[in-house]
Amino acid sequence: MDLTVPDGSRVIQSPPVEPLKDPIGTIIETLAKPIGSKPLGELASKLSRQGKVVVVISDITRPVPNQLLLEPLLNGLAVAGVESEQITILIATGMHRPSTSEEKIELVGERIAKSYRMVDHRADKKQSLIGLNASTPHGQQVWVNKEYLQADLKIITGFIEPHMMAGYSGGRKSICPGLVNLETIQQFHGPDLLENPHTRAGVLAGNPCHQEAVAVARAAGVDFMLNVIVNPDKKILAVFGGHFEQAHAQGVDWLEQHCTISDVRPYDIIVTCGGGYPLDTTFYQAVKGMIFAQPIIKPGGTMVIASSCSEGIGSDDYQQILFQYSHRWEEFMKDVFSRKQVRRDQWELQVQCDVLRKIGKKNLLFVTDGIKPQILAKCNVTPATDKVSGIQDPAGLVQKLLDQLAKRHPGARWAVIPDGPYVLIKDRNTF
Repeated sequence: MDLTVPDGSRVIQSPPVEPLKDPIGTIIETLAKPIGSKPLGELASKLSRQGKVVVVISDITRPVPNQLLLEPLLNGLAVAGVESEQITILIATGMHRPSTSEEKIELVGERIAKSYRMVDHRADKKQSLIGLNASTPHGQQVWVNKEYLQADLKIITGFIEPHMMAGYSGGRKSICPGLVNLETIQQFHGPDLLENPHTRAGVLAGNPCHQEAVAVARAAGVDFMLNVIVNPDKKILAVFGGHFEQAHAQGVDWLEQHCTISDVRPYDIIVTCGGGYPLDTTFYQAVKGMIFAQPIIKPGGTMVIASSCSEGIGSDDYQQILFQYSHRWEEFMKDVFSRKQVRRDQWELQVQCDVLRKIGKKNLLFVTDGIKPQILAKCNVTPATDKVSGIQDPAGLVQKLLDQLAKRHPGARWAVIPDGPYVLIKDRNTF
């Protein structure tokens, strides 16, 4: 969207970093000279003809350049003598829905989709999981995808970005929550963990979500990790591969050095988004845009967030929770700590409540053409159509809303975050 905002507004974006001129070449070099691990080709060459390889990828909600990653990786396996029939591409869905046939092609390209077996993880299918003789730091017994555990060579892929709960995505998150059972995911997103002050974007030290995920990944085993860092245009900036902890740690260090925004003062009005396609296809995912802007908005400030929500609200469980606590999020927060059971997807409303506690529902203005206003009003936000009438185009609706806010709040400090949750803003309290 092209928008006009008041003079003096700050546009908050990651510092520009030149994309890799030869991403394929860099990936090939990383596979041959990894961090803390033997080269992938050497690991693969030790497999027998019956050996099984599993390559884990992120699902359709994450804009990982899978095809760029997989082409050299799969070629490297082939050079090492691994046949395509030995390889399974496992989609780490966590608790998201299974991929459609069209989405599998979108994820990896038509050639790879036709040449390799692709399987979705199902956290709700007990028969597809194996229980480990291990538990997380918070006492949860772990069940992990059977296809993954039974493989002779376990490879995880993905990208490293800020994550509102686990500090950063990538690395261990391919396993937890990507390939685990429902109960482990519920523990990973449990209310006590989310209320921990270290459970936030850009923080790994003392972060209980990070600790849970690392413990599960160690128990399940990872033979090789290949992660990238991308810019808002989804171009690859850096590649990290090898040992899943050591390589991920170096990726996090790189991201913090090159892509972190600091020295940000509080703002009266913030305009942000759900991160664009494919992240913002549901209201569930769009909440991330709110959370990443929350640290730098003044108490009682106004947040305008735009998101396509082309697939609606999210899971049936999440919708049920939203509607049950429509207009009464304070009661939800009381109830969530009074019961032991963690309901599926309740954590997304819990983190949204962090924003509501700071600015209130009337100041959380949501723009979408994917959810009808009467339904959106049940999601503890204020539909933009409550403030602006007669405009259907989302960009026009946002602009009219911003014009109204500019007139009502002269002298307000404005910030615009075009990339939403893909920007890591480290406020003073983060350090």
